[in-house]
Amino acid sequence: MTDINELMGSAFVRVKLVAFVHFIFISNAMMGMWGHGAYEFYNFLFIIAMFWTMHSKDSVEAIQAALIIDTSSIFFDMVTIIIMFHAMNGWAVAFSIINLLIRPVSVILLYREFNTRGGSLQTGSVFPTTTQRSYQDIDRPTQPVPTNSPPGPNVASIF
Repeated sequence: MTDINELMGSAFVRVKLVAFVHFIFISNAMMGMWGHGAYEFYNFLFIIAMFWTMHSKDSVEAIQAALIIDTSSIFFDMVTIIIMFHAMNGWAVAFSIINLLIRPVSVILLYREFNTRGGSLQTGSVFPTTTQRSYQDIDRPTQPVPTNSPPGPNVASIF
């Protein structure tokens, strides 16, 4: 039998496990009467991002999108459960709370996958920096100025 650490060390198994577990809990949580559609919307985006992550096995952007949606869903789940608690049945409440409790674990697993794919959380790539970068004006290409050339015609004398 395969060791669980070796199995969880496999990148593709982590992504499939996170997608499958959340799919089960989200689909059961949606059996309640939510009434506003926000829960369905951001969880639908998360599942689509997970499918994209499974499809693009080397894409850093795919796993980054899934990681951002999963991380922000922790806050959204808390707000949605608090606001819509009175309108949900017990089945939906139980599965939405369990889904909320397993989100930090899935964030950790997705972050491991993000690092495995070569992603890094550098603020310089997202936010502008204060350091000056060299600027090349592509509209006016630079031409070397001749140093020992005879003076050209007087352009002012043409007019």
